[in-house]
Amino acid sequence: MSKAFLSRFIYKRFPQFISFVFHPLLMPLIGVFIILNSGIYVAFMPSEAKNIILLVVLTCTFGLPMAFIPIYYYKKITTSIEMSQAQERIVPLLVTASFYYFSYYLLRRMGVPGIIQSFLLACTIAVCLNLLISTKWKISAHMIGMGGVLGLIISLSFNYSASIMFFLMLAVMISGIVAFARLSLNAHTPTQVYAGLATGFATMLLVMNLS
Repeated sequence: MSKAFLSRFIYKRFPQFISFVFHPLLMPLIGVFIILNSGIYVAFMPSEAKNIILLVVLTCTFGLPMAFIPIYYYKKITTSIEMSQAQERIVPLLVTASFYYFSYYLLRRMGVPGIIQSFLLACTIAVCLNLLISTKWKISAHMIGMGGVLGLIISLSFNYSASIMFFLMLAVMISGIVAFARLSLNAHTPTQVYAGLATGFATMLLVMNLS
């Protein structure tokens, strides 16, 4: 294996794979999965109810936003799936925030546990903050998502005494890998990465503790 191939894999192919697997749109689904497997009261819901919740979240926060990507290309709203320019993110983030809120509204009408409602509300607010920031500056959406997951895990641990050390360790490790990936791809500066992590983390903590 040549050094050039190894270097290209470590600093380009692997970061691209990580950025795809831990796409920001998947963070709400990952968060709800953690809640439903955290050992707190919601973990004892019937499997059928859990599956319906996961399906709603998957459809509204991932499937529908992704379905709009061809439209962005057709309308020339964005030139790449990476949306490398901050201005390219405004319309997609507005659409995403709308679907996130719809997910929150729908699950609230379905009467799902409050902790899931609070989590999705926090996700919606985080996307709105991303939208506002992106009008002036490019912040890392990937790290906003990872920060939100970390904030969720901390909230579950402190507010519900959930024994989820495994999830915490895994989230910390993945956050570091995602940060490395975004920096390796020159998608963000270190400041943008740290700002994204702090924004997601703080938003999740505040909403989960106040709502």
